[in-house]
Amino acid sequence: MRLTPLAKQLSREKLISCLKLATKNDPTSHALPYALGVHLTQEGDMNDPSDERWEEICLGVESFERSIVLNPADARAHYNLGMALSDRHKYAMRTRRMHLLPPPQEAAESLINALETAIQLEIKCDEAGCSNGINIAEAFLTLGDFVLRLKNFDLARIYLNQVEACIKGVGDTDEDWAQSMLQQVSAMLDYIHENEAIVKL
Repeated sequence: MRLTPLAKQLSREKLISCLKLATKNDPTSHALPYALGVHLTQEGDMNDPSDERWEEICLGVESFERSIVLNPADARAHYNLGMALSDRHKYAMRTRRMHLLPPPQEAAESLINALETAIQLEIKCDEAGCSNGINIAEAFLTLGDFVLRLKNFDLARIYLNQVEACIKGVGDTDEDWAQSMLQQVSAMLDYIHENEAIVKL
């Protein structure tokens, strides 16, 4: 099944229906649930507060998890699972669905495991000359942002400090996306410093 030509020919709704059916008919393919997860989480409107959109995001998370079970060495699946978990958390906060999320500790462990695994796999792939193009700096930023929301300042600082190192390592410091990330990191580190100062008072 050639997914790219199919994606260009069908509407999002029809493509998702097709991928759901294909995933059911071929439960051994890791590529099908991965593609389904991408279209469910990344192609939808994150400003849509409907139950239908919430169900899409949750199914997207489950699809990435299924893909990883079938192919645990796929860095892209781990990365997209981590990003989807982060997006689900933010979406739940905006739409008052926090009660539908896993407990904070469980959610943190799932996201940390997904993105740290993605980072480790991508580094190995890059060393072998088969990089997947994963933005490791963005993975560290997402980790830092997530654990900061849980008030784990020490761990957040560790992750955030890795962002600048990753950007400098690939020589992209002057890129717009890199500058935006560095500004976010600076704001988060300032927030940590301010809150730690308050605690010490």
